[in-house]
Amino acid sequence: MKIIVLLMFIIPTIYNLTIHRKNIINVKKKPIFGFIIALFAVCASMLCYRLDNTILGYTIVVASVLLIYTISFYPGIRKDGFNVFMGGNPFLKHISFKDLNDLSLKKDNNNLDLIIKAYGSTYIQTYDIENKDMILANLKRKKI
Repeated sequence: MKIIVLLMFIIPTIYNLTIHRKNIINVKKKPIFGFIIALFAVCASMLCYRLDNTILGYTIVVASVLLIYTISFYPGIRKDGFNVFMGGNPFLKHISFKDLNDLSLKKDNNNLDLIIKAYGSTYIQTYDIENKDMILANLKRKKI
């Protein structure tokens, strides 16, 4: 049973890693997400220590922390579209430029919010303001 749980964490993590390799611009890593992931890692490790305390149990903890990390920090912009986290499952989804319904940019402090509307949903991604020129150049190249 533990092997199945481990596979449920490892398969999406590997998929997200392969999808992430094609990113040219990554989302901004917000410190609050890093803190939440660290807190989750500590709590999961303590639970594993108390309830399971096996190598396989700790492997599940590491795999679950890696999955949450890939979901939080691996969305981004590719040459041919966007990688977004859909919210309903742990897999990142690729949205090509031709599948976009609407796209807008909003500047907020030192952040650049990219609002993507596709497949009947709205996805908001936050980027560093320093990446603004690269983002705009990529979008202009695709005539968006």
